[in-house]
Amino acid sequence: MIPAILSLLLLHDESVSSSRLEMQAREVRVAFTFSLEDLAGLARLDLDRSGIVEPEEWARVLPEIFAYVGRNFRIAGGDDPWRSEGSLKTLPPAVLMKDGRTPVKIEMRYRSARPVDHVTLRCDLFREHGGNPRHVAEVPGGRTIVFDKDRPEAEIRLATEPLRAGGMISWSAAAAAAGFFFAWFANVRRRGAAGAA
Repeated sequence: MIPAILSLLLLHDESVSSSRLEMQAREVRVAFTFSLEDLAGLARLDLDRSGIVEPEEWARVLPEIFAYVGRNFRIAGGDDPWRSEGSLKTLPPAVLMKDGRTPVKIEMRYRSARPVDHVTLRCDLFREHGGNPRHVAEVPGGRTIVFDKDRPEAEIRLATEPLRAGGMISWSAAAAAAGFFFAWFANVRRRGAAGAA
């Protein structure tokens, strides 16, 4: 779902980013995808001016980017803001500065001091760049939310049980499974009709 929405939004000359959220009662893990161009507007990435952002440079500049994202993509449960932190375990690969549309993936984790059953998401990413930047968030259950200046907030209900690896299936995977089942069923019926004849 996200690729289709991003394709439509990218037809406009605006900032577009995306995220995928995995939710639990006290923790939300977020995999963000930003354009290199947008991140370059937040911090100096090419520290040695070689024209390439190396993984070692990402390790030095990401804390500043994590702080920015934590301030501008906020999660709150009730009246309590959640604490955000970025992960340096998986660094982006080396990228050429001239390729501004290159997608860059980073991961963050948001934690609450107490369990809650719903949260409010607030997205103000890249508003300082002007225009109408959009952010596409995919949350569990197949729901996709597009944040922009007209819709900066959304309320999300959390999973009541911890997420298990492989415990969720995307709409595309479900559609593929359904298509396989109907094709198999139609084939069985054709064989039965041929045998009866």
